[in-house]
Amino acid sequence: MIPELVLAETPAQKREAGDFVEKYHSYVGSSRTVGRCMKYLIYGDGTLYGTIWMGSGFKPTPKDILRAVGLTQQQFNLQFNALADNKRFCLNNAPRNFGSRVLKQMRKRVREDWYKRYGDDLRWLVTTVGGGKTGAVYLADNWKKVGLTAGLPKKRRSVSMAWDTAETINDRFVKPTGEDRKIILLTDRI
Repeated sequence: MIPELVLAETPAQKREAGDFVEKYHSYVGSSRTVGRCMKYLIYGDGTLYGTIWMGSGFKPTPKDILRAVGLTQQQFNLQFNALADNKRFCLNNAPRNFGSRVLKQMRKRVREDWYKRYGDDLRWLVTTVGGGKTGAVYLADNWKKVGLTAGLPKKRRSVSMAWDTAETINDRFVKPTGEDRKIILLTDRI
C-alpha cells in the first residue's frame, strides 16, 4: 500500500492532525509546537493512519548536527530555514513497513511544499528519537544517526521558555516522557 500524504491546510485538517497526536503518540502527546510547522495527514486506501509534521529547527543547534552538516553555529544560523525538524510522526494500526514508505513520500514532497509556503530551499531533515526508541523506521529509510542530545538538566526535568512564565518554571516539575537524551537522526536525501 502506497501512503498518501495530504497537507493539512484547513483548520479542520490541522485539528485532526493535532487530535491524532494527542490520542496516539507514544511519548509526545502534545499538539503544541513553536515556529513553522507543516502538518500532513497520512492515508492508505482511504483510511487515516497517522500524521507527520515538519517544522522549524531548534537553537542552540546540537553540536552533532553542526558536525554532520559541516557548519559552525554562526554559519548554520544563516541557513537556519534550510533545515526542517520532524516535530511529530505518529501512526496507528498502520500496515507493516508503512512508516518507512511514509518517510519516503514525505521526502519526495516536503522540499516543494516548504518552498511554496515559506520561500526557503530545504537541504536537510532532522529528527530526534527518545524514550528508549531506536529510530528503526528512520534507519529503514536510510537516515543517519549523527549523535545524541545533551538531555535535560537534573533539577529541571521539563520546562519551556516559550510557553511558561518565570514563576511557573520555578514551580514546575514534570516527569520526563522520552525527552531526555534523544538520538539525533539526519537525512540530506530530499
